[in-house]
Amino acid sequence: MSDALQSIQHRIKDLLRQGAIRLCRGLLRMGSQLYELGEGPTVIIAPHQDDETLACGGIISRKRNEGLSVDIIFITDGSASHPQHPRLDAHALAQLRKQEAMRALSCLKVERPAVHFLSQTDGTLHRLAAVEREVLIVRLTALLRTIAPVEIFLPCMPDGSSEHDAVFGFVTDAIARSGLKPAIWQYPVWSWRNPLLLLRRWLATNDCRRLPLEDNQQAKFVAIQCYQSQIAPLPPDTTAALPADLVKLFQTDAEYFFRYRLPANTGPAA
Repeated sequence: MSDALQSIQHRIKDLLRQGAIRLCRGLLRMGSQLYELGEGPTVIIAPHQDDETLACGGIISRKRNEGLSVDIIFITDGSASHPQHPRLDAHALAQLRKQEAMRALSCLKVERPAVHFLSQTDGTLHRLAAVEREVLIVRLTALLRTIAPVEIFLPCMPDGSSEHDAVFGFVTDAIARSGLKPAIWQYPVWSWRNPLLLLRRWLATNDCRRLPLEDNQQAKFVAIQCYQSQIAPLPPDTTAALPADLVKLFQTDAEYFFRYRLPANTGPAA
């Protein structure tokens, strides 16, 4: 197959996917209710530094502008975004991503004491040994009990990422153990690029909420720009870690969340 023909095929696939994404966004808009801003502490769980801003930057900004408490919990250290980078090793990448996260969250008015880095090695969540998994869940459970959130936001299951899917399991286990009864909202990240996954999540819930960004749109867009290591090439790389079309999907006028309810038989550990 010639390079020209391959290029045409890729372009057609891209156009079809973009059309499907627009259709999916339209269905979500029509099939969702407006998100009502609740009182009390909120926790945003992010597998990596940038997930919280891409998916929830608007709601973080809105809550903080209303004077509401928002804590951010980062599960991984973000060190696997540029494997074998010639200038930055895993430790340097982790430090860079932590710095970017703090700048982004500052734009969203989240203060340092409300930002928690669990620093699990990036790229390992889907294969943690049983002991490592237990330690992580215990840490999450303790944090949730301390914060006592009335709402928790976590990645969709499935979201098209093994790390995000693993985090969903850790967090729901921790919530069940904590004895808390927060409202739980799933947010899409990678599933925005896969309309089938997004539609699957929409069809599986009877409670999809929409948050118009309105006055919080600019704060979110500025916060996204703080993640230059992810949205722009990290020299000498010539391509960005995050596809430009994915980032663009979050630079819109609304965020969407899907309600999740823990199974009735779950509860705190004895």
